[in-house]
Amino acid sequence: MYNFDFVKPATLDEAVAAMAGDEAQALSGGQTLLPSMKQRLNAPATLVSLTGIAALKGVRVEGGTLVVGAATPHAVVATEAAGAYPALAALAGGIGDPAVRNRGT
Repeated sequence: MYNFDFVKPATLDEAVAAMAGDEAQALSGGQTLLPSMKQRLNAPATLVSLTGIAALKGVRVEGGTLVVGAATPHAVVATEAAGAYPALAALAGGIGDPAVRNRGT
């Protein structure tokens, strides 16, 4: 790999500001991005981690609509969506192996 800046904002506003920089890349689970960086197929100058932003985590129902945060792992979707959307919960629970479900978003 190579040198890059790593930013872990706590709010959406901070994330938007960090992403405004040239060659910034959002990072959540990292299962695709990090291997591509190791192979030098992707070379962002700045990685902006979304994992510290509470507003991007969790599963909730708002006005009859299911909202899944962008930084919510598949395993969380599998458990938290089970009551309202059992088919989605079953799908999320069948993605990859436990490591993929706990890290992937």
